[in-house]
Amino acid sequence: MWKTYRFLGMVVIFLVCMVLAACGNANQENESNNAADSNANEIGEKSITLGTDSYVSNTSNTYVAKLMLGEIGYDVEINQTDVGVEYTGLSDGSTDAIVGAWLPTTHGSYWEEYKGSLEKINTVTEKVELGLAVPAYMEDINSIEDLANNTNNIGEKLGWTITGISPGAGEMKLMESEVMPGYGLNENWELLESSGAAMSAALSDAIDQNEPIVVTLWTPHWTFNEFDLKILDDPKGTFGEPDDVFSVAGKDFKEQSPAAYKFLEQFSITKESTQEMMVDIKNGMDEEAAAQKFIDNHPDLKEEWLKGFE
Repeated sequence: MWKTYRFLGMVVIFLVCMVLAACGNANQENESNNAADSNANEIGEKSITLGTDSYVSNTSNTYVAKLMLGEIGYDVEINQTDVGVEYTGLSDGSTDAIVGAWLPTTHGSYWEEYKGSLEKINTVTEKVELGLAVPAYMEDINSIEDLANNTNNIGEKLGWTITGISPGAGEMKLMESEVMPGYGLNENWELLESSGAAMSAALSDAIDQNEPIVVTLWTPHWTFNEFDLKILDDPKGTFGEPDDVFSVAGKDFKEQSPAAYKFLEQFSITKESTQEMMVDIKNGMDEEAAAQKFIDNHPDLKEEWLKGFE
């Protein structure tokens, strides 16, 4: 009988030890999770510089990020430059993060040059595309090959000119290195350098007069909300697959500003939402005001972006 009691006592002691050990592990896990959450909510370095180029699709999203980071507790400055300077700034630390990295194609050359010191954080917008666009009323022009073949004398009608944007833009570099030579357009056609605003103005003027025009364009862009446009088919695939837009920062950014890093991990926005802000900006609204209006009109998105923050 004594042996039986002693055995049962040992079993009870063993089970109690197992329960205590399990509770200890659970407490350690909870403490670890709480510590991780606490670290993620630490402000760290309070002053942050967000970089952006001059294209409204990127600037509007950057102002949304600025306003949200301000609510978390950061002092945010926006540094608007051309794309090359933007990536140089990320690499040397003068810019902390961007939310407009178009990869793998449009900003591909800059990413390849600086990726050793950079980190992709999150996909901000999926499936943005580049291409040559024309008004829908240009019914005979549906492919880049139609330009190469001078369908319906389109070359003469346009003075053999494609209206582009700023020369440092990734799309312009792609036009010169892939699209123009890929279709033999460089033999007769000229790619006119201008700016995003000048290209949009030229497109608007041509449509007002029902005239033909070919422009370098991309999504998201406010012109798709305003006009009936079509992106020309690219049967040779010279523009590549559609990009995704990423948030990118220097590799020390997570340690430097943990809460800002956590926000960027949660920050995403659709093409349609970006275009909503772009129309307001095109109609004269200040970029930051347009971003604030969007935030105020979409409390569900704000809640999603700030999930986990106190």
